[in-house]
Amino acid sequence: MDDSRSQISLQAGMQSQTQGIARQLLASKELGIFVVLVVMVILIGLRDASFISIESFSNVGQRASWYGIIALGTVFLLSMGEIDLSIGSNYAVCINVAAILMVEPLMLDPWLTALIGIIVGILLGAVNGLLSNFLKIPAIIITLGTLSVYRGLALIVSGGRFVYGVPREHAFFTTFGSEPFGIPMSIWAFVVLTILLAVIYRYTRYGFMVKAIGSNPKAARLSGIPIPTIRFMTLVIQGALCGISAMLTLAFFSTADPNLGTGYELQAIAAAIIGGTALSGGRGTIVGALLGALVIAVISSGITRFGVSANYSVFVTGVVILIAVAVDALIRRRQEQRS
Repeated sequence: MDDSRSQISLQAGMQSQTQGIARQLLASKELGIFVVLVVMVILIGLRDASFISIESFSNVGQRASWYGIIALGTVFLLSMGEIDLSIGSNYAVCINVAAILMVEPLMLDPWLTALIGIIVGILLGAVNGLLSNFLKIPAIIITLGTLSVYRGLALIVSGGRFVYGVPREHAFFTTFGSEPFGIPMSIWAFVVLTILLAVIYRYTRYGFMVKAIGSNPKAARLSGIPIPTIRFMTLVIQGALCGISAMLTLAFFSTADPNLGTGYELQAIAAAIIGGTALSGGRGTIVGALLGALVIAVISSGITRFGVSANYSVFVTGVVILIAVAVDALIRRRQEQRS
């Protein structure tokens, strides 16, 4: 009798635990955005069967990776209540500086110039952090100015022209411009960086401090969290991601353009918000940013395949952002009412 009771109790406990896990999964923002992504892919596939192919998915994923890698850093910034509007311009400076150093008359080694390109991104992010801390104003105001400064710098460095003549046969281009197992290298890099930054965001002291600052800056300051240092570090990380994304783009296209990255600030912020990062700070998801970037890329591809002008992709992306923000606000309001 006791054995049957304990067995029933064990089964009930396992059932309760299973239901709890199921509720957590259903409540997961990552799962929600993943379901939306799958539905979108199916609908577009019904319209154009060629969309459901490895080649098509690779193209969509590659486009998403270039601004999606930058969006991973945007999750950290939004989580602490900050925004970097200069990321597209930072990206443009990095790719143009690296390309210029590879061609005549300098013709530096592409591995070295790729490293320099990433360092340039780090330095530009550091400038944003130093100015924000020194002037004691939010990063969004500083980067509103550096957005134009860095874009102007990209135009000055490149002379306002495309940069051609990089050594395409070099190992840098054959490696990072390749497609292992039919998947572009930029997608592999996107996935690896997502995993790495997801661990940092969720399980490290730094990730905890980022979220604490966004949840309650005053309480974070009183608890001894060095807000200026964390802000500086996060903007530097954002700059590094701009540089990495720019080098992956250069490896694929083997050319540079001072207008590259225009609008990436919108796409990176949109990817983070659509993926479940709160615009108000305190909450975010790195995996959600990856899925959000894919959603934006699928929307753009779907609009074209439905025969609609590509100009509508920006409009639709804006609508999706508004919906995501509205849903987040409703969820937050319900949580506040319950508490």
